[in-house]
Amino acid sequence: MPPKNKKVRQDPSQDTPKHAKQLNGEMLHTYLALCKRELDTSKDAGSGLSKASWAKIREEYNAKFNITREPKYFSNVWFYQKAKYNAWTWLLRRTRNGFNAETRTFHLPPEEWDALIKINENVSTFRKGGLLHEDLMEAILQTEWLLNMFEVY
Repeated sequence: MPPKNKKVRQDPSQDTPKHAKQLNGEMLHTYLALCKRELDTSKDAGSGLSKASWAKIREEYNAKFNITREPKYFSNVWFYQKAKYNAWTWLLRRTRNGFNAETRTFHLPPEEWDALIKINENVSTFRKGGLLHEDLMEAILQTEWLLNMFEVY
């Protein structure tokens, strides 16, 4: 049995989009908090995350959980969380009266869920619960959305 202080070497096949979707709980919160911190403290505030910021995030994340995840994993997590956040905001715009602000969940009849999922399959995850770490997701991805909007104009 290897010593506990050595980092667990992850199989590169663990860095797939499928595994990025399984990230939740403390690991997801840590990832999002590290991204937010880097966005907040970046020298180029407003320009997104630099390679150096991604390297810091990866290093701190791997050290905290005593694992080794490769850059591709963090990219997969980023794009998956971005898709979830976009689905969340889309669902909020479409179903104002079906959203419970106290529980931060949607309460819709099954036929309405089925119709919405046919239009946007990414909303299916919110049928059973809300958006994890909504405040961090909004802080990170709302900033990115604004940046992209200003680049267009």
